[in-house]
Amino acid sequence: KVRRKECFVFNEYNFYPVKKEIFSSKTQNTTKLTEKEVDIIKYLYQNAPKIISKEDLLENVWGYSSDATTHTVETHIYRLRQKVEKDGSLQLIITENNGYRLNM
Repeated sequence: KVRRKECFVFNEYNFYPVKKEIFSSKTQNTTKLTEKEVDIIKYLYQNAPKIISKEDLLENVWGYSSDATTHTVETHIYRLRQKVEKDGSLQLIITENNGYRLNM
């Protein structure tokens, strides 16, 4: 059962997966997200503070086998950062040790 008001709060962000939105309390901006962007943030949030490898994301967010070679993950994370981090918002996703984690 999905709760309509489900909200994940971390750093300056309020993330609403059901509404496909992320809100920055610092800039007062609400950003609309795609289904995949929601899935990426949700997966990183649920596995925080662990660093998630590209292979792990491919397997668990896209359902690809971990040996698939694609720039899908990098491209999605790049676009997500461009969208959410504008206007001086804090870094949303941190790249570390060849993987990704949410900036908690």
